[in-house]
Order: sequence, then C-alpha cells, then structure tokens
Amino acid sequence: MNVFRLKNIVFLLLLLSSCTIIRKAPTKQPYLVANKIELEGGQFTKVERQAVIKRLGNQLDDSSKVNIKDALFVLHIIKNPVAYDTSYSSISALNMQSSMYHLGYYGAKASYSQDTINKKVTVKYKVVAGTPTLIDTLRYRLKKEDFQKIALASSNQTLLIKNTPITKIAVLAEVARLVDSFRNNGYYKFTAAELRMRGDSAIAALTSVADDPFEQLRLLSEAQTKRDSPTIKLALDINPPEDSTKLNKYYINKIYILSDYRADDVLSDTLNITERTTKNFILRYHERLFKSVLFARNITLKPGDVYSQREYFNTLSNLTKLGVWKSINIRIIENLDEANKIDLIIELLPGKKFLFENSIEASYSLSNSSTAVLGGNLFGVSTNFSLKNKNIAKEAISMTHNLRLGIELNNGARANNSNLVNSQEASYSNNVLIPRLLLPQKTIQDFKFRKGETFINTGVSYTNRLNFFSLQSFNLNTGFAASWKKERKISFRPLDAQFSYLYNQSDSFNTILDRNLFLRYSYNTSFTIGMAASYSSIYRNGHHPNSLSKERDFKLNVEESGLTWGLLPILNNYKKKYVKFDTEYKFSATKAKSAIAFRAFAGVGIPLFKETALPFFKQFYGGGSNSMRGWPVRGIGRGAQKLIPYNTNSQNIFNDRTGDIQLELNTEFRHDIARIVPDFITLKGAVFIDAGNIWNMRDSKIGGVSDFTKFEFKNLYKQFGLSAGYGFRFDFSYLIVRTDFSFRFKRPESSDVNNGWKAPPIGFNDAFQKIFSKNFRQWRYENFNFTIGINYPF
Repeated sequence: MNVFRLKNIVFLLLLLSSCTIIRKAPTKQPYLVANKIELEGGQFTKVERQAVIKRLGNQLDDSSKVNIKDALFVLHIIKNPVAYDTSYSSISALNMQSSMYHLGYYGAKASYSQDTINKKVTVKYKVVAGTPTLIDTLRYRLKKEDFQKIALASSNQTLLIKNTPITKIAVLAEVARLVDSFRNNGYYKFTAAELRMRGDSAIAALTSVADDPFEQLRLLSEAQTKRDSPTIKLALDINPPEDSTKLNKYYINKIYILSDYRADDVLSDTLNITERTTKNFILRYHERLFKSVLFARNITLKPGDVYSQREYFNTLSNLTKLGVWKSINIRIIENLDEANKIDLIIELLPGKKFLFENSIEASYSLSNSSTAVLGGNLFGVSTNFSLKNKNIAKEAISMTHNLRLGIELNNGARANNSNLVNSQEASYSNNVLIPRLLLPQKTIQDFKFRKGETFINTGVSYTNRLNFFSLQSFNLNTGFAASWKKERKISFRPLDAQFSYLYNQSDSFNTILDRNLFLRYSYNTSFTIGMAASYSSIYRNGHHPNSLSKERDFKLNVEESGLTWGLLPILNNYKKKYVKFDTEYKFSATKAKSAIAFRAFAGVGIPLFKETALPFFKQFYGGGSNSMRGWPVRGIGRGAQKLIPYNTNSQNIFNDRTGDIQLELNTEFRHDIARIVPDFITLKGAVFIDAGNIWNMRDSKIGGVSDFTKFEFKNLYKQFGLSAGYGFRFDFSYLIVRTDFSFRFKRPESSDVNNGWKAPPIGFNDAFQKIFSKNFRQWRYENFNFTIGINYPF
C-alpha cells in the first residue's frame, strides 16, 4: 500500500513539473509559447557551449521572447503571450548570426522553423557555427614613436593571441588595454576612438599565377585549406583625431587639496580660506580637520611627474579607504599658461567624525540532554553598542568602542533545574586602527609592502555560567597587516597576550573535571603571551565570459606562547607554553547557474614542556553551520570518544568537545532552483559532504583506561566522521540566508563497528512519523542536525 502511494506521489510530481499554464492568450491568432535553440558545430567545450546558447537566447527580439513565471517551483505561467509573427523570428535569427560573428565565426548561419499545435507556436532556431577564424598575426602601426614603444613593451599582455579565435570582446579588450597604457604614460586625453583595428583575411594563393601546372594544383590545395581553417591578420593603427591635443603627453603642474570642500568653493576665493603650500601640494581649508602629513602619505601623484591614470585611481582608492570623507572627486584642468601641463583639484567632502551603532541579537537552542546541569531549551538575548571615532589626531586614526551585554535563559526549565538564568555575559573591547605601517621605511622597501595598517586591540569580558563557573578574561594584541605582492597579505602580531581567570567552580563542575582529565587540563586559569603571524593569498580566474570562474584561497596562521615574551617572569604559575599552526585551502569553480566548492582545513596545537593540552580558548572544535554540519557546534569528537547517552540522569555532563588537532574536508555542489522575486530573491540549493574530526595531542585516561581521544595515524580513517545533506539558499543579492539538513553516515564514536559506517535509520515510509514522534529528539541527537547560517559556509 505504501509503495502504491509513493508511486502516485512521484507521478503527480512529474505531472506538475511539466505543467504550463497560459493566461490571456489571443483567441484568433497563433501565439508564441516557447523558443528552442540548437547550436551545431563550433570549437566549444561543454561549458562554453552552454554559455554560447545562453548568449544566443539573449539575441531574441523583444517580440520573440516568452515571459515565463514560476510558481510553487513546478508551475510555469505564461501571461499575455504575443501573437506569432515570422518577421520577428527572422530578425532574431539575424541577431544570432551577428552574435556568432562577434565570437569569430564569420561563416556562421542561423535559421528557424516553427511547430504549431492548437495555435501554440514553438520556434526552433538552428545555428550552424562553422569554423572559427583564427588570428594569424597582430601588428602595431601607431606611427608615433612613443605610442609604438609603449604598445610593444606590454604586447605580452594582449588577449589577441596567435591561433586563437578572433572575437569582438578580445579586440575591445586590447583597445581598452592600450588606452590605459597610454593614459598611464601621460596621454590623459587619449580615448578608444583614437585607435582603429584593421583585419586582412585575403587568401594569397587565389591571386597567384603559376606556369607550372603542378604548382598551380599546390596553390589551389592551399586555398582549400585556408577555407577550412580561415585566419586573419590584424593591425592596430592610429585614427587621427580632430583634436590633435589628444595625442599630446601631459605633465602635472600643481595639486590643490580642498580638505573640507563646500559646493560653492572656487580657487580664486580667499575669504575664510586658509592656504598652506607644501613641496607636493597646496592645501586649502575652512577649518583644519586634517594634518598635511595625511595627504603626503596617501596622494601618489606629484608635481612635475608625467600624468598617470594608475596613480590617479591609486590616490582615489587611498583616500577612500581612510573612511573620513563621504565624497571624493579629482578634477583635471588644463593649464592655460603652459602647454601640456595640467592642474589637479582634489575635492574632499568630510563625513561625520563619530559613528554610533547598536543591535540586538537573539538565539534559541535545543539541549541534547535533560540533565539539571545542561538545563532545557535555551533562549539567549544580547545587545551590542558601538561608538567609533574616525579621525583621531587629525590623521584618520580610528578608535572603536564595543560593549556587549547578554543573558541566556532556561526556557521551560525542568523540575530539577529551577534556575531561570543559565548564563550571563558582559564584554568591552577597544580597537585602534592606524592607516599606515609603523615600521622603518627601509623595512617596508625590503619586504616590498605595498600598503598596510597598524592595529592595537584590547578587551575585557566576564562570563557567569550558572552551576558551572565564572570566567574573567583580558586580551591585548598589537601588530600590522600589509599587502604583499599581488593578491597577497601578511599580518604580524609581535605581542599577543590573553589572561583568563576561572573561579567559582561548582561542585558538579569539579566532579566533571575529575572524571575527565583532559577537561581539567583545559579548563583552568591560563595566561598566554607570545607572537603570531598569518599569510593569505587569493587567485581569481574569470576573465573570459564563456569560461569557468575559478577562485583559490590559501591561509596560514602561526602562533606561540611562552617562547619569546613568555621568558619574562610574569604570572609563571598560570603561563601556558605551546605552538599552534593552522592552514586552510578553498577552491570554487562557478558557472552561470551552478558551482562546485571545496575546502580543506588542518590545525595542530602542540603543548610544550609539561603542558598536557592547549588552553580551552585556543583549542579547535568542529560542528555547526560552517564546519561539520551533521553535528552541533562543539559536538563532534574527540577521536572515538563515545556520545553521552541521551536522557542520562547523570549530573556530571559537560558536552563541549574541543581538541589540539583538527582535520576537515568539505565540498558542495551549488545550483539555482528558481527565481522567487525577479532581480531580488533567488532560491538555490546545494548538495554537500563534510568529513573530519578533532583529536587530543596526548592521551588522557579515566581510571587508567584510554578514552580514545589521542590522534594516531593508524586510526585516522576509522575516526574520521562523515555527514552529507542538502541545503537551501535564499539569495537576496546582498545577503544569503542558508538552511542545511545534514545526516551522519560515518560516526567516530562507532569506529569499532564497520569502521563507523552506519546509515541513519530512516526511510520513506516513516519519515513523517519520525518527525512527529516522541523519540524524534533522541533520533536527531544521534543521527541528524539542522543549521541556519548567513552567506556560504566556505
């Protein structure tokens, strides 16, 4: 009976999936309901072919388009379909043919046919691509020696490469590249209109005459080969402009900075204006809000230099990143007294000096146990206050004060837990950001740092977890972050200190620590002080519209405690000594409507000397919306440690699982499902797999028996956890809200049986019964996890 019902459901879904509803159709004329495009031939990969077909679809005339709206994901609604007219199909076919020309397929042909059933017309377009025309040579014939020299110096950057198809995009890109090159060398008035691309695809063999009949046959054979594999010779030359000054090189004369610009300001005004002249610029202001040195550090344009568009945009970028002006504009004015000289006027409209923000956050979590210690369902509320001063010392130094207050309540506390409040939290942090590197200039030059900033971060916090402990923390770190080479960043914290004072431990919490030595080593008063550094690089490849967009990210973090600053005799009784490394690699390949993403993470913390474990606030953990999604946060591991039985009556449970080592692999296939609101909300889906676990560096025993939490290579496969599932993503363009449903298929705690492989005990027949049964909480605790997240997990 259940199988019969399942078949009916599947049949109904298939029926609905192909259901198209037509509203307000013409009653007396055939009307258009669908367009189908077939692309034949051409030298395309599978991905490129899909992109070209989509491009051809965009060439449909407006009167040949079918507007379809999806409803409930399975219904397709066509409202007010247009009366069919063959002339619009003819125009669409010509547009498609022209579009293929732009891709280098000059011999492409496009045709169409139509099928009519009960006045419903489906138009089928057939595009025969033929053979692409390949680039034979590219020459620059720019006549002017300086232009020719600049073009040849960067010719290796061209997209017009020998033996590749000639495309309109590549030609436009080459023109734009040369325009930028000329503007970076003083020709600021030069535009694309001053360049002209010429092409010659003539076949020389057809115009040659040979007396030898065998030579004539050879030439004809060569001509046929040219027809089958057409090539083109390209030449780029100057298109003489009406305004000859567009070909002149310009030099910077004077730079004026209006640091608190007003709409009615003009250079000739002297009333209520103060003017200061420095070596590189003239500073004018109504009120002195900024020091001259701030502009000297961030304006890369200099008087006497050849005008450079690159430095023009660098200056704009540098001033924008300071964050103290709400409007920045640089005007270029030709100097009337000296030929080929220009003046720059930098107009800066100040923003508000102080910024205040506040927010309220709420969270709700279901406890996996009914014990008195863990309580019942937890409801948390926190409020955040932030005050930012964006211009300290008139040098765009920012200081941000953050205050956070939070409380977590036991919602529906059980009889054996009468406390309404589960935990309380209060914290304050102060962050100072200096928009420059406080390093010797020689150091900056030796390491080739491009741009950077210096930071000083401090913070204090207080946490009271009722029936467990109270915790006070203080942290201080200072250092710098800088751009290093292209797409690479480096950060160094020469001082990184944190002190956590644990007190007011309850008897039940102490009992937990006594029964788990690893927790006793982890949860105690700790002081860490040392140095830390990080390195990151990012690579993106998505220049060609028909290719995959690829992105690779790599991060490496290193920190230590007790080896440098730790040698000072400060708080020796609480000082922790360790080294810690972690690295992360992310890769994604994105197509028009789908993507595949991969992440690998590895982290190792090594306790030194007599230390047994890392401090608890430095340990690794897995689970949650951005990690092992089949487990809750801090819910997986350590090693093959057993799960705490559900509904246990033990009072001595502390379910947070953290460790010294973490290995994790994640991958997911993302795809579009439907447009919910056009140009605003898109529903997307993802199939994902997560694998990994956390371990201890050293063994901890209970009653002299190992708890199977130590990392050992021989047990790596057995103790690797694996979960898989499906998630929905609501893409709001500027924000993605994510829901993931994940099941556990390989469980570290069961590694002694079938290496941990175990499918969740659920099938189609009892899916809904499981959800609404009284045992669902236990089943979820042991097999399943649901998470909500913001943006992609990696």
